Amino acid sequence: MKLQIISEDTLQDLRVNYKAYSPYYHNIDDEWFNSYFAEEGRIIETKIDVELPEMNMDDSYAISDKDNVKKVYTALKHLTIVQATQERLWSGLAHLQMRDYSFYRLREELKKGNDNRINTGLFFKNGNKRSLFVHVLARLWWVGYMTYDENNHENPYWLTDFFCESDFSARSVLFFSSNFTANRPITVGILKALIRLKESGVSIKRDHFVQATKYLNVVGGAMVLDVLDADEVEEMVFGYLMKYYHLEQCIMVDSQV
Repeated sequence: MKLQIISEDTLQDLRVNYKAYSPYYHNIDDEWFNSYFAEEGRIIETKIDVELPEMNMDDSYAISDKDNVKKVYTALKHLTIVQATQERLWSGLAHLQMRDYSFYRLREELKKGNDNRINTGLFFKNGNKRSLFVHVLARLWWVGYMTYDENNHENPYWLTDFFCESDFSARSVLFFSSNFTANRPITVGILKALIRLKESGVSIKRDHFVQATKYLNVVGGAMVLDVLDADEVEEMVFGYLMKYYHLEQCIMVDSQV
């Protein structure tokens, strides 16, 4: 099938007049949405071939998010970076070919009438970059893109598995809001360092992500991070976190016992 997006006029109509349309969202009124998008000019069929996956809609988001990152990125890996930043594409998918998933992922917000989260989940309301990791569909593709390791032929999603193992929504926004995490080698290096910490017996929390990004923000003021490869970033971040959390002493003591 061909990937469908919505026209610019349709996008702006849904955004501007959301308050008037909100009851249809709250009630998940598929009949209304089907009628709305049946109007001429609402839908644009692109030339992009796609086989959309059957999404995981487990009761636990902890299970479904990780699986769906892999499903969406695998299915849409051929998108260009420019295409993957387009609101019309992700809002189109959220309202058209993947509407069931969007409403599943926003089910609690729809029940409660949480219009703020419904808006940020379906439209780009947080600025161009942040929105990519807040939108319920865009973030799946972008987390997949940023964590996919083409050099690991056995399991290219091993970093994805780690990143998505807990606190997916918060981690996505927190981690990828930094400018330098748009650089894939830096992202890979940080994640590999955190995995090494985990393998050393450390339970990885949100603060570990925070401290890693803070450290690189400071280092970035004195050197050009973009010239580093993933292995160099990994060694820098791992060494810093070991010292910051006083883990070197703990590991030395354990090894002597």
